[in-house]
Amino acid sequence: MTDQPPQELLDQAANFGDATTQLLQECFEDAPAMELVIKGTRASLAPEGQTDKRGGIPLLARGQRLASLPIDVLCRLDATLTYLAVDKSKIWVVAGVDSTPIFRFEYLYDADWVPHSHIQVHGERGALAHLLSQTGHPRPHNMSALHLPTGGARFRPNLEDVVQFLIVDCRFDALDTWRTAVDRERAEWRRVQTRTACRALPEEAAAQLETMGYRVTPPDEGHPPPGRKALGGW
Repeated sequence: MTDQPPQELLDQAANFGDATTQLLQECFEDAPAMELVIKGTRASLAPEGQTDKRGGIPLLARGQRLASLPIDVLCRLDATLTYLAVDKSKIWVVAGVDSTPIFRFEYLYDADWVPHSHIQVHGERGALAHLLSQTGHPRPHNMSALHLPTGGARFRPNLEDVVQFLIVDCRFDALDTWRTAVDRERAEWRRVQTRTACRALPEEAAAQLETMGYRVTPPDEGHPPPGRKALGGW
C-alpha cells in the first residue's frame, strides 16, 4: 500500500494555498488559483496550469504580458506532526521573450552545499567573470551558478517580498488592492515565523521574554534543545 499524506497536512496545505491564491489575485490581474497536488507523502502547491516549461502568474506591463511568476512549494508536517513546514520552494521570474529565468528565489530544507535559502540571478558581468575565473570557479561566466544567501531557513524572503519587488522595483502592473494584500499576508508570515523561531530556540525565547517582564516556567525536564538548523543552518 502506498503511503499517503496525513489529512492534517492536506488540510493545512489547502488553507495555505487558499491564502496564497487570495494574495496573488489581489495583486495581479488574471492570476490563477493555487492547486494542491499529492506527491508521495508530501503536498505540492503551484498555480493551476503550470508545468515545468510554462505557466505561473502572468506579469504584465502596460497591459502586455512580458513575464511570468512560476511558483512551486512542496509541503510536509514538521517533526511534531503538528505544523505545516516547507520542504522546498521555488519562486522564479521568467522572461516571456525567451522563456528563461531572470531571478530565482529558492529554499531547500535539506540543502547540502548551497545555502538553504538563496537567490540566483541569470545575467553576465565581465568583472565578476574575471574574478571567478581567477578563483577557479567551474562556471565563471554564469552568474546563475552563484547562490546568494538570504538569511537561512527561518529568516528567508517570502512570496510577499517578491511580489512587492516586482511591483515597486520592476514596475509590473498591479491591482489597486496589492498593498493591502501584501501587508496583510506579510504580517501573518512574520507572526508564524516568530512562533517557529521560538519553538526552535525555546531557551532564548524564554530568556528574552523574562527580560521584558514576562514570567516563563520551563518544562519539568528543562528547556528543549535548539532545533537542528536553528543556530548553524546556512
